[in-house]
Amino acid sequence: MLWVNPSFLDYRVPLYKELYDRTGGNFHLLYSRERVPERCRAKIKAALGDNAIELEHETQLNLGHNSEFSNSGLSIPFPKGLYSLIKNVNPDVVLAEGFFQFTPWAVAYTRLHSRPLMIAYERTAHTERNCPAWRRLYRKFIGLFTRGYVVNGSLTKQYLESQGVKSDRIFTGAMCADSAGLALGVASIDAEERAKLRHEYFNDISDKGIAYIAVGQMIDRKGVRELLAGWAKHVSQHPDDRLLFVGDGPLLEQVKAEQVANPSVIFAGGVDYSQIYKYYAASDVFVIATLEDNWSLVVPEAMACSLPVACSVYNGCHPELVRPGENGVTFDPLSPESVADALGWFHGKDLSSLGARSVEIERAYNPEVTAANILNAINTLCIQEQK
Repeated sequence: MLWVNPSFLDYRVPLYKELYDRTGGNFHLLYSRERVPERCRAKIKAALGDNAIELEHETQLNLGHNSEFSNSGLSIPFPKGLYSLIKNVNPDVVLAEGFFQFTPWAVAYTRLHSRPLMIAYERTAHTERNCPAWRRLYRKFIGLFTRGYVVNGSLTKQYLESQGVKSDRIFTGAMCADSAGLALGVASIDAEERAKLRHEYFNDISDKGIAYIAVGQMIDRKGVRELLAGWAKHVSQHPDDRLLFVGDGPLLEQVKAEQVANPSVIFAGGVDYSQIYKYYAASDVFVIATLEDNWSLVVPEAMACSLPVACSVYNGCHPELVRPGENGVTFDPLSPESVADALGWFHGKDLSSLGARSVEIERAYNPEVTAANILNAINTLCIQEQK
């Protein structure tokens, strides 16, 4: 099995390692050296050894205006030697990431060598709301050579179905977070240390207040300003509450200046990933107000750390991960009233029970389960059909 994925981050490494182990070492990964951070390249080499294959040289032609939002521009890759690297592996099945980037080379190989092609896909109807017609036509063309799809959740499946893909060719459950380490870190913090961190991070919060945490880039797409607009309404009713932003980005200094006289809003700035568990341990509720995301991995990470969740309806993971009334609520970040109602819902609730339910739900989205889902899809669509 060969997964052709130009770029990935730390959270993918446990999944790739699990696929490697479950296939008895017959899993390979091909990626771009120039796109993957050095720390991730070191991790994947340690996990897969020589089965982690780097494309050494690549250039890209960028067209249009690339913004934070999907379909705002076009990046055309020119990966030198990509086809030869695929051919050298001689895979029985190829799994390509998305429809473009390295996928055309995967299509060429599987067609010339009569091998099945699967596509891993993450987009939703919302993230693709501005997708031009020519992109949709291109995807339909690639779909002619594709055996099936492994996707993150139901919203992605619905989008592919709307584009003419048959339901029985789409398998959900192909996304997971690297949350085990975070959960262990949180478990290592005792009640006394948690109380100390809580008062340190949340501006001496009182026992009456709820500590809300938002983790992510400080950019427009993450709904930073929308969350603050809703927070202004919420904190007028619950003045003891605190909201902590963890993350860096171009909006950080602007919103810090705007909130300088507001003691209920705190900005931690960028935090090293190895320390983020401390912030989760000190918090009561995780909130994400994104305006566009396929499947925000910070949500299952926070859930694994026993936090209930307030999640934007524009986050593609909410149908699977957020069970309203069980482990949290959903809201529309474009409506300050919706934001305020969602945040206020947690008052008077048993936050520990809600957090425990988060942990239970997140278990179905760990690397072990996700790897099993992907291999089941390949077995169903590629191996059994060849018999």
